[in-house]
Amino acid sequence: MRKKIPLLIALVAMLFSIMLAFENVPLAQSSPTIVAYKVVGSANLANPGSCSFWSDIPWVNLSLTANIPNAPTSGLTHYILVKAAWNGSDIFILVKWPAPNPAFGAWSAAAGALYPPATGPGLFRIIELMPGTTYKLLTNCTSYVSIVNGKSESGRLTFSYKGVTVLAPNGSQIQVLPNGTILFYHSPRAMEYIFYCNGLFYGYYTNSTWYYPDRVAMMWYMGTGTPTMDGMNIGGKYAGQVYDGYNLSVAGGSFKMPGGSANIWMWVSGATWNNATYDPAFKVHLWANESLTGLPYTDPDCGGFAVPLYTNNTNMYEVDCAGIWYTPVQSSGLNGSLFMIRTGAKWCNGYWTVEYVRSLTVPSNIAKYEPQIALNTTYYVAFAVWQGREGETLFDKSIVTPFVTLALSTASHPTPPPPLVISPTLMTVTVVGVVVAVVALAIIWIVYRK
Repeated sequence: MRKKIPLLIALVAMLFSIMLAFENVPLAQSSPTIVAYKVVGSANLANPGSCSFWSDIPWVNLSLTANIPNAPTSGLTHYILVKAAWNGSDIFILVKWPAPNPAFGAWSAAAGALYPPATGPGLFRIIELMPGTTYKLLTNCTSYVSIVNGKSESGRLTFSYKGVTVLAPNGSQIQVLPNGTILFYHSPRAMEYIFYCNGLFYGYYTNSTWYYPDRVAMMWYMGTGTPTMDGMNIGGKYAGQVYDGYNLSVAGGSFKMPGGSANIWMWVSGATWNNATYDPAFKVHLWANESLTGLPYTDPDCGGFAVPLYTNNTNMYEVDCAGIWYTPVQSSGLNGSLFMIRTGAKWCNGYWTVEYVRSLTVPSNIAKYEPQIALNTTYYVAFAVWQGREGETLFDKSIVTPFVTLALSTASHPTPPPPLVISPTLMTVTVVGVVVAVVALAIIWIVYRK
């Protein structure tokens, strides 16, 4: 026991010296801040991220998590890189994330619904039910018609999983794969909610020819106070929707945080990407066709855009009033805002890069739904990413949580950190600690030699 005392003294001395050495070393930031630096020039949306000022601005690496923790198709993207800048009139947001298998050529279901000849991936969603789910056809429900493996049957479909039974609406269509997997076709938003809440939702089905567009969205918090979450509800088309006997208390896309609201900039590879080769909506000039969109304008630059959305505790809304993606936020007065948030996008070497550009200020009638951006203000923002070929779409995604802060700076780039200077006092104390540790180790060596 007596021989262990010098060893204890040495260990304590070494620990003390190490603590002194690192006493004044700052810890890493736990909540990242995105700084928008003041730059000269404009964005090059034909080649996002190529402007010289971007090279002076570092990436902020934000971790992403699964929006649906128990779904194997959720949370497939683990991080997103973000930069920000402004030039006095516009703000630029540059994002980049890994996407080894990009979803080219898939329609956004909302855009495809406007264009009758639309064919191909993405036009509707296919839900894959949990492995082990079984189905029955209730033939006594003679007023119901169901489609099973392409064959029309009289009766109502029911699904069972671990003692839970879900009734399907009239006209439901399923396909049963050879391994027993059940696919539910043309799923309304209400059925997605019902399957999820009852534990039957496994994910959205994909294969080599059926998948969904890739997306990225930036959320700007517009509520009061500090937001505690960036999650949105899974639900029906509107709060209180009654669907086939089910009462859906919340609307899908509505904000979970009480009193919260936010503006969302949503880029979609199958609708808002200015690429006539890979984006079907641009290939057919959809956004220049007023008779299809209901929007009385054409985009003069034929550029990409982000869909301007607004969410609160009631529902998710579309700011441009056309109602292409969601219910218009108000009945009139906002037409023409769809291209207010311009974007450029490219896929290269396994990564998507998307650049957003929006004027710092917006008209007063839109300021209720989109933020005015100015110096000396801190904004709370979040991001979401979808990998469509892997089955992510709608509420199945990877998200930043909690919110991070964003602020404008008058500096053109980060100030280099000052060189590390160790004060003479700290150096002296550290050296003394190390000397004490060395002496203690020498004592141990002498004691053990005896």
